[in-house]
Amino acid sequence: MSGLVHRRFWVLLISAVVGFGCLKFVPGTDLDRVAFTTVVGSFANPPLLVEGTGSQDLPWKLGSMTARAKVDPRQAPVIVSLGDDPAGFFQSSPPAPIDLAVVFSNFYRLGARKAATAAVFTWEAPDVIGLAALDKALGRFDSLVMAAPLSRGAVPSAMPPVFRRASLSLDSIHGDNSALPLVNRIPLSGVFLGGENAVAGFSILESESGGEFPPLMARWEDRVVFAFPLLAVLQRNHLPLAGLEIHLGEYLKLSSNGPTVPLDSYGRLAVPVKAMAAFTKVSAEALIDGGDDLFPKAAPEPVILRDDQSAAEPATRAFSKNLSAMIAAIASNEAFARSNFYPRLSFNTEFCFLVIAALGLTLLCGLADFRRHISFMVLGGLVLFAQWIGVGMASVWLPGLPLLAAIFAATIVSILIGKSSPIAISEAPAPSMPPKVPSETELLPQEKKPRAPRVKNAPADTSAAKKTTPKKTAAKKTATPRKPRAKKPSTEI
Repeated sequence: MSGLVHRRFWVLLISAVVGFGCLKFVPGTDLDRVAFTTVVGSFANPPLLVEGTGSQDLPWKLGSMTARAKVDPRQAPVIVSLGDDPAGFFQSSPPAPIDLAVVFSNFYRLGARKAATAAVFTWEAPDVIGLAALDKALGRFDSLVMAAPLSRGAVPSAMPPVFRRASLSLDSIHGDNSALPLVNRIPLSGVFLGGENAVAGFSILESESGGEFPPLMARWEDRVVFAFPLLAVLQRNHLPLAGLEIHLGEYLKLSSNGPTVPLDSYGRLAVPVKAMAAFTKVSAEALIDGGDDLFPKAAPEPVILRDDQSAAEPATRAFSKNLSAMIAAIASNEAFARSNFYPRLSFNTEFCFLVIAALGLTLLCGLADFRRHISFMVLGGLVLFAQWIGVGMASVWLPGLPLLAAIFAATIVSILIGKSSPIAISEAPAPSMPPKVPSETELLPQEKKPRAPRVKNAPADTSAAKKTTPKKTAAKKTATPRKPRAKKPSTEI
């Protein structure tokens, strides 16, 4: 009985300590978040927007994606279209650096203080004076976002500073980042990416086909680089890159109060993108002699230069076609339905649940091994079932993890103590046989028979030996007979 009391004491102590420790420290951790996401994933369609910390003060908050995401057309950007220039306004086609310097000078003249270019600037033999003029024109803006294609090659290249300034460490990304597209170079040579006020995002990824779900991020070395439309939205809303909250497979949140974008596990926009008209579209040629009201006052910044040349690559033309829709989808914040809260029970109620569980485990640990294991498994199944019912029907987040931790601890303790000092109630031993009482004849001293004198050279009486020890007689039959002694020669005459 002392062994049973010993086991119950340790089961009660360890299960209570583990359960209350989980109740104190687990809420708000990644483990609690994964558990909540797993449970609510059976009721809502991914990707999921999970917010909160799972505490009484800041409970879990779930926003699920709507069946048909809405995109606000007012979030579309002002586009300056860089076309084929049939009238010959520029010196060359495609435009030379000096031509683009004139275009961006007119950007600034018309009131734009933020600029972005989705067109990729690269020339085989650029004019040095023209490059200097372009660099000076771009340096006047408060902020500048550039674009360039990225790919993965056998020979990697160092990440340019403009891309590094617009990148984040892999450690800041939540979730498995192994599925992100890998890049390590710019496939074009001599790409112009601006100066100190510029950051750069990728226009296209050669390993991705784009389509309805364009990529928003890629992995370069141990950093994450982002798509040009995402950087343009950050630039518009004055949001720092460090404020991004990224949960792969769930969402990308631009800031604590900023837009939220559904995201798949590959880092792609989970909202299908369809072509959308720009807020205002102006041709690059019209900027040369355009009036001061060419850019609408209510138009969102930045003003974006887009490559619409017919000689551009098919991937570049597809990117330009979806550029307005991508920026509007990221900035709209309309992809998720109304969020639901999943509060926890009061601390006193959860405390009572754990006390009842610890006492129940203490009583059950006195059962035999098989019955005890089955009882603990049934109790764990009831906890899981109650967790799903609480979320699905009552919108309450029960303390399932602390209860499961207490059950697991009780199971381990009962097994270990059972191995070291078995306490199972053993069956009563079978009654021992009473000692055998000797008979009267056994108690009387036995008379010793007189021993017959031994006659020298007399033949042995083997009759008795054969009766009592047949094995020895069999051995005598097989034994080799002795050779007779040789007779001594007679000396008589």
